[in-house]
Amino acid sequence: RQWLGLSKITTVLTGIGKDTETFPDYDPAILPHLQAQTEQFFEFAIFDVDASVNTLFTAPFTLVNAPLAEFYGISAPTATEDQFVRVELDPTRYSGFLTQAGLLALYAKPDRSSPVHRGKYVRERLLCQVPPPPPDVVPEAPEVDITKTTREQLEQHEVDPLCAGCHQLLDPLGLGFEHFDAMGRWRDDEHGLPIDAGGEIIGTEDIDGPFDGAVGLGTALADSKTVHDCITRQWFRFAHGRAETEDDAESLAKIRESFEESDYRIQELLVALTQTNAFRYRRVPGLWKPMEGSEQ
Repeated sequence: RQWLGLSKITTVLTGIGKDTETFPDYDPAILPHLQAQTEQFFEFAIFDVDASVNTLFTAPFTLVNAPLAEFYGISAPTATEDQFVRVELDPTRYSGFLTQAGLLALYAKPDRSSPVHRGKYVRERLLCQVPPPPPDVVPEAPEVDITKTTREQLEQHEVDPLCAGCHQLLDPLGLGFEHFDAMGRWRDDEHGLPIDAGGEIIGTEDIDGPFDGAVGLGTALADSKTVHDCITRQWFRFAHGRAETEDDAESLAKIRESFEESDYRIQELLVALTQTNAFRYRRVPGLWKPMEGSEQ
């Protein structure tokens, strides 16, 4: 929940909301269910089917309760408000937790998608890379132009030197989610215009290159050692309640080794976190040195 910022689905989106003219069926009551969906998915995937990283990023299934089944427009006859059930999804559209509506809605505008925010989320939370800060003077975002797709409106970022340096790390990642609207639901077109959900990854050691849509992005991330290392560090941080230090290098190396040997199973990662000096021993503080003239 902390690593992926899932609580923001309820807390932040409740304050921001969605534009009811664009989405007349929007009801903030769905937000806790969207957060619960991703939490239920992780719990089921990790502890019921012993998921690997690949499953988390590419699984063509999800878990829904009755309100979510109605929200997505899918059939789940045995689901109730309290009972989540597994449902199979179109593997050409959906890819693990990446395409669940809660996070996609969170990192979107009230009335449109936001490749910038979605790309920033992937860059920071899944690749453990912090993009450079924005310039002191940031141009105002353009108004929605229904004669253009979001991709076309973002082309300004490519030609403006103030924007290009940072946005080349964000926009091409986020554009892979363009088949998902500001509510996080699949759409075939945008304002009647065809959607191009092609993207590109740059700035990694092993997966730089183009990808096609969220499914292509999920496959690339699942196979990336950059992502595997990021997940290791993220789980280390939240398991220990602190950031890693130079003294943790040996422990992190041991965790990575065990994680890799298990074919990146999350259960093995959890075990590996406890089999290190960082977990088993207290950190030794520096020796106390008395002030000159004081008693020891």
